[in-house]
Amino acid sequence: MRTRDLDSLDYSGVCKRLADFATSEAGKRLCRDLTPTRKRAEAEAGLRRTREMLRLIEHRGRPPISAFPDIQAHLNRATPMGSMLGGEALVEIRVVLDCLRDCHRFFDKHSAAVPSLGSILSTLTPLPALRDTLHRSLDHDGHVLDQASDELAAIRVSIRRLRNTLSQRLEDLVARRGMNDVVADQYVTLRNNRFVIPVKASSASRLQGVVQDRSVSGETFFVEPLFAVELNNSLLNAVRDEEAIVRRILADLTDLVRTDTLPLAEAIGRLSEVDCIVAKARFAIEYSCTQPTFTDGEIDLDDARHPGLVFTGRPVTPIDIKLPKDKRALVVTGPNTGGKTVALKTLGSSALMAQSGLLVFASEGARLPLFDRVFTDVGDEQNIERDLSTFSAHVVNLREILAQAGEGSLILLDEPGVGTDPEEGAALAVGLLRYFESRTARIAVTTHYRSVKLHAVSSDACHVAAVDFDVEQLEPRYRLVYHSLGRSLALPIAERLGLDPEVLEAAREAQSEESRTFSDVLDRLEASRRDLELTREELNAQFDALAAQRTELSAREAESARLADDLRERRSRAWKEEVRAAREFLRELKEKGRTQLRAMRSSPNQRAEFASFVRAQEESLEGRVDALAAPAVAPATTPPAEVFSTKPTVGDTVEVGDRGIQGELLSVDGQRAWIQRGTLRFEVPAAQLRKVGRRKRAAPQVRIDRTLDRVEREVTLVGLRARQALEKLETFLDHAAQTDQNSVRIIHGIGSGALQRAVRDYLSTSPYCIGFRQGDENEGGAGVTVAVLE
Repeated sequence: MRTRDLDSLDYSGVCKRLADFATSEAGKRLCRDLTPTRKRAEAEAGLRRTREMLRLIEHRGRPPISAFPDIQAHLNRATPMGSMLGGEALVEIRVVLDCLRDCHRFFDKHSAAVPSLGSILSTLTPLPALRDTLHRSLDHDGHVLDQASDELAAIRVSIRRLRNTLSQRLEDLVARRGMNDVVADQYVTLRNNRFVIPVKASSASRLQGVVQDRSVSGETFFVEPLFAVELNNSLLNAVRDEEAIVRRILADLTDLVRTDTLPLAEAIGRLSEVDCIVAKARFAIEYSCTQPTFTDGEIDLDDARHPGLVFTGRPVTPIDIKLPKDKRALVVTGPNTGGKTVALKTLGSSALMAQSGLLVFASEGARLPLFDRVFTDVGDEQNIERDLSTFSAHVVNLREILAQAGEGSLILLDEPGVGTDPEEGAALAVGLLRYFESRTARIAVTTHYRSVKLHAVSSDACHVAAVDFDVEQLEPRYRLVYHSLGRSLALPIAERLGLDPEVLEAAREAQSEESRTFSDVLDRLEASRRDLELTREELNAQFDALAAQRTELSAREAESARLADDLRERRSRAWKEEVRAAREFLRELKEKGRTQLRAMRSSPNQRAEFASFVRAQEESLEGRVDALAAPAVAPATTPPAEVFSTKPTVGDTVEVGDRGIQGELLSVDGQRAWIQRGTLRFEVPAAQLRKVGRRKRAAPQVRIDRTLDRVEREVTLVGLRARQALEKLETFLDHAAQTDQNSVRIIHGIGSGALQRAVRDYLSTSPYCIGFRQGDENEGGAGVTVAVLE
């Protein structure tokens, strides 16, 4: 693409802002050098990578890419045989290797979240052998460590010993009695890499040794005593040996780097790419950008924003930019202050960003074609150096666009035909529209010319829009209104800006009748459009109100259903507790009965005692049967109780209105009353109570259901809804528990997993179940749950 077009759309400003989100200098350089691609597969891959990285950052945090240095120059210096890198350069290489290792670990753990980065991540080779060697050999400042070689460790031990011996003997000399008149100060120092002591110039002859230096004032000599000469020589030789060993180690480390130069250079390039992709994702998160979809011609950008306006940090009014697939040109009209040029630039910037792998400043669902080129003719193109007027410069630019634009190009023209006679300029603008309408390129044009507006309205290839403007307040609304033509409003705006009224009056008189008529027609059309828009807004508001009412009604219905479910659940829990108590009672009764039978068989005299036992248990069982009365509404087959007209009193059996709920009246307090039905207690309106007589207890009957002995060890719930399945499961578990089953299989299938979750949630609260597990492979696997019963 032409540099002038990229500059006109401030593409470099977007790239510079993107570079602020990169961590490394290499990554920042890639961001600044970013260019739009003309290949659809490449552009879509770039968008996928950015979107996947964005999701990864939102869910797992930013990848551990540190501000690694640019080591390409070090790699170049290490390439020739016999070269040697310094410790600091090797440490910078080690920093890059550390970053490679951290990124390799991170992406190896989360590779499934970024499948489109597979080809890049596969080359993030951490080179562990080289990294470990550099860590073992160098400290953070690049100094070679003792552990780098045994020989180096030994020579450094010797150096430390020589230094300690030399320093100790010189310190003893300085501290010796009688030396106060000789030494200038009691310390040991270095001169010419040799240990010396400061001696007064006047007393230098009293100490035999070699003068290595003197102070600036000349009053102090730095003397190396004779006994220290040999020790200093030994120390210097040891230091030279150390330096030679260090150079040899650095050369060896450089050889290791040379061996891995190619994979290291490739890994650094890939790491820089990852840094750039992370920057794109962070950029999108910061500015709430979204992933666009490439289309075969349709342009659909909702709530689009111009990057340059977003970067200012001020609130930005978004606009909708639309061009249907069957249209070739978008013609934007309206006054100068309405944002027509911003609309063009927003469209162009969005296209360039999308084709660079950047998410765009728009709402979800943005759709754009992939353009092979984007051409612009925006702003004042006057060129003094080339001796071109504004109009001539525009024509030269248009000539280049016509020569280079292809079928898949996007052309953005801001006020074509300006800078010359208005009538001829308008004719030129219409000619450009007709030229591009006959081709497959897309064109977006802003204009004030009446003839261009009329052509756009009458042409099937054009899609017209007007920038919305408050005519009363003369303030722009910064949005596009489609299927509408906007007035230029030059005179009203000039009046608002304080132009002399006499000039304005003369201008109005100079207007042609045709111009005034056209403006009046546009005003009437705009008024009609606004009335229709207000009507639509009112209808939308009514629709929203109805939707809110429906939502509220649905919420109330859901709450009623929830309360009903809660009531049923509480009844079910109470019933289960009663069943548990009854089962325990029956167990105790059976055990007592067996004991009595055994005693009766052993002694005939026990029959009277057994008969007494049976009568006592019958009375107890009668009370149990009363307690086990179901809390639900009486079945329809139950004969209606006799209704009395007298006012019910405490202890009477009553019925609540026409609900069919009967129970014993416990108490009455004003307008509220409480009744007992089985184990449940209800609060009801006192005015709805009717006395139906006192409840007659049926004679207790005990029956042992022999079908329980034939209960199956498994139940199939596949194909049932959750509520039906749980009802069937409850009955099954009740029978299984009464026949002393230890465990049962519940077949629910796999499916979406909803039925499995419902079954296991139920088992976790069931009084029958003390534990459950997923079925083994031979038991049905994930489609089966095995429940352990009490």
